Amino acid sequence: MKRFGVPNILNYPKADYRAGTQNWGVAQDPNGFMYFANNLGLLRFDGLNWDLYNDSFTSNVRSVCIDDDGVIYIGLDEDFGIFDPNSPEGPVFKSLTDKLPEDIPETDVIWKIYKTQYGIVFQSYSYIFIYRDDKIDIIRPQKAFYYSFYINNRLFFHEPGVGLFEYINGFVNKVPWADELKDHEIQSMVSFFENHLLIGTAQSGWFEYKNGKLNKWDVPANTQTENDVLYCGIKLDGNNLAIGTILNGLIIANSEGEIIQHLNLNNGLQNNTILSLCNDRSGNLWLGLDNGIDYIELNSPISYTSRSENIGTGYCAVIHDNLLYLGTNQGLFTKKFSTIGQDNSEVFKIIPGTEGQVWSLKVINGQLLCGHNLGTFAVNGREVRQISDDPGLWTFIQLKNDTNYAIGGSFTGISLFQFDKGQWDLKTKIKGFSESSRFLSEDEEGNIWVSHGAKGVFRVTLNAHRDSATNVKLYGAKDGLPLDLMNILLKFDNTWCISTVDGVYSYNTAADRFEKNKSLNEIFSPYNRLKYIEKDFRGNYWYIAETEVGVLHKNDDTSYTRITTPFQQLRNKLVREWEFLYVYDLNNVFFATENGFAHYSSRIVTSYNQAFKCFITQVDVPNLDTVVYPVNQLDPTEFPFQKNAFRFNFSAPFYQNPEQLEFSYFIDNYSDSWSVWSNDNYRDLTNLPENDYVFRVKARNSFGVESDEATFSFVITPPWHRSKTATYIYILIVFVIVVIIAWFINKRFEKSKHKERKKHEQKLREKEKEFEKQAVLAEKEIIRLKNEKLEAQKLSLDKELANQTLSIVNKNKFLMKINEELKRVSNETSDGAVKTKMAILKKRIDKEIDNQNQNQIFESYFEEVHADFFERLKDKFPHLSPKDLRLCAYIRMNMSTKEIATLLNISDRGVEISRYRLRKKLNLTREVNLSTFLLNF
Repeated sequence: MKRFGVPNILNYPKADYRAGTQNWGVAQDPNGFMYFANNLGLLRFDGLNWDLYNDSFTSNVRSVCIDDDGVIYIGLDEDFGIFDPNSPEGPVFKSLTDKLPEDIPETDVIWKIYKTQYGIVFQSYSYIFIYRDDKIDIIRPQKAFYYSFYINNRLFFHEPGVGLFEYINGFVNKVPWADELKDHEIQSMVSFFENHLLIGTAQSGWFEYKNGKLNKWDVPANTQTENDVLYCGIKLDGNNLAIGTILNGLIIANSEGEIIQHLNLNNGLQNNTILSLCNDRSGNLWLGLDNGIDYIELNSPISYTSRSENIGTGYCAVIHDNLLYLGTNQGLFTKKFSTIGQDNSEVFKIIPGTEGQVWSLKVINGQLLCGHNLGTFAVNGREVRQISDDPGLWTFIQLKNDTNYAIGGSFTGISLFQFDKGQWDLKTKIKGFSESSRFLSEDEEGNIWVSHGAKGVFRVTLNAHRDSATNVKLYGAKDGLPLDLMNILLKFDNTWCISTVDGVYSYNTAADRFEKNKSLNEIFSPYNRLKYIEKDFRGNYWYIAETEVGVLHKNDDTSYTRITTPFQQLRNKLVREWEFLYVYDLNNVFFATENGFAHYSSRIVTSYNQAFKCFITQVDVPNLDTVVYPVNQLDPTEFPFQKNAFRFNFSAPFYQNPEQLEFSYFIDNYSDSWSVWSNDNYRDLTNLPENDYVFRVKARNSFGVESDEATFSFVITPPWHRSKTATYIYILIVFVIVVIIAWFINKRFEKSKHKERKKHEQKLREKEKEFEKQAVLAEKEIIRLKNEKLEAQKLSLDKELANQTLSIVNKNKFLMKINEELKRVSNETSDGAVKTKMAILKKRIDKEIDNQNQNQIFESYFEEVHADFFERLKDKFPHLSPKDLRLCAYIRMNMSTKEIATLLNISDRGVEISRYRLRKKLNLTREVNLSTFLLNF
């Protein structure tokens, strides 16, 4: 462990972790997560995010222990049990107090928890509970327990006023050699080797049990511990001891009791009261403070000047005459330096007269020169002598051909310094050149080269007396350099080059222009602008570039190996554009930082290839107001399409340079390639199409080591209209539509066929109609001919009927005449026989005149000629009498009144009366001719 400076300390105040002030216990799980027993609950830290768990319990968390399987045991006020932060239902606490007998109503505060070969041991002031195989064994004190300890597979517990006890295979045995400690408050026990114990007490410090004897540990660390009041202690890697005190922070000592580091509020800690300690798997130390949490990188080869010394921002450093000089913006500071064992008790002190900005320190001819904002100082021990008041002396170079002279570059040009009588003094201000000269070098011809950050590179030729410039030439983009800006003059061995934005350039004297230096660009990346470079005595190049700090280690075959990993934590701490490093030897390399200086020692060897894990800690689904904890996922998690918004939170428990931790992710069935490395430890996704996805994420630490992938499988179910059910429905609908279309097409086809058939039938019908028409015409013609024939027959029959009727009329007339003659003869004769015969004859004549048979024959003939005439008359005029029907028939035959009178055997007047009555029965008006009506009926 390093003695120079203080290790890198990361402070996590209450404002960062957002919980209680006090942190009573610290533990690390197998995955690397850190857990803290805090007043307000159980804290978990993954290097980037803090989580506070306190929903499932209400009291303060006083202790925490994690076994090899990752099971978390916590002790509370009046309770203890198992905590599962990764339960599918969310973080869950399961109390074990339900396994206690009824005679133990209260457990008291559980201050200590250990994983032992006997089981999990929970210790309060009132009881010790040993949990194993889902059962709890109980150890009761004689008075009251104070604290318990588990060292080298041995379980000890202490009862003040009674003694120290050891639990062995179910039996409690008093430790016979510890009676001296029975009245002390034992706070800690550690062991450096077998059958060795260090027992720490609150008031009397440490006691050592060795070779069967207990003695006071009489070492410097114990003297400091007694003053500061011990509270806790643990063994560190390398047989070192970490001691947490109540009054004065942390003491780190070796097994001999020598203090290696003493850290407190003045040099990096947040608080001087340390309640708990934990040495993590990387060998670094966590402190649970009375107010806050601190992390200390113990195994790092880099340490820092203490902030308590308040030296300001670093700019330059040098070791001279066993003194370490640090030039800062506050002045020039110094203290003793030893390569054997640095004494951290001495603090840096400013050299009087150097208050202000120090720009450079350089030992030339055995004397230390200091370039200062106020001018130039010659430094002798802890005193200075100002040798120039030319303000802003940037740097010095010793002339090659005359080592008693040096050139100094300042804000306003260059000056000549002379070494005479064992000291340096200003010789003259060189005339003819007044540009700012921060970077200087001399070529083989004695020309002075000056690089200017904003103008280019100047070549200044001096006269023989070196008191003025005879020639000044400016080189820039027109002379081979990439730009006029951002050119830095750097020294390489016995030559010099210009570092540019496009690599390293060298001056070609013959061509009088700058060209790329191939050999140097092969060693250094041409795309990473060099800011500072220094070569050590072994030929290694230590450098600071635009984006990295490193060393090119020279191999036996003269090749170089680039080493940058140990310096990653310096990347954001250097003074930008004022980068500086100083190599004293391989174990003492200094880097100027914004808060002072960093110190590197190659003696501290640590592994930078340590594997670490990446985790997806939770998946937030804001639209569903749901949080998924993707631990031990067996099946993909399903999410609905319409609630498609996620935030994937991921972390990697790696605590060195956490600000440089980077992540890259890939999503199966979505990403084309892995994302660009980013410091963001979350990824938002929205509006993913339905599919099966696997979210993959990996981490890369500041040392370039990549973690394994963490994965989370999930499924975006399709919206209802694209779901399987909908697909089946769509298939059914498509099937129905196809069937309908097929039916429709078939129907159209049938309709077309039907139409064609109809059309064909129509044509056939038209032809048929034409044929029918022709047939009808023919039939009509036939009918016409038949009608003509019938009409002719009718006329013939009418004539015949008329003739017959006339014959009857004439016959009746004749018979009536005969009848009248017979009546006259009968009246004239007196012969009775004759009269009788004549009466008979007359009767026969009358009978012949009014013969019913004649009427029937007439009607028969009439119906034959005028079909259904009587039937139609009877249907329409049912009140017509037979006599009326006969009258109608006679009128239809267009017979005269006299002819009708003769046929009816009535007078002409009777016929007129009959005609009048008939009109009434037929409901005919005067305008209607009776003969015409009957002819058309």
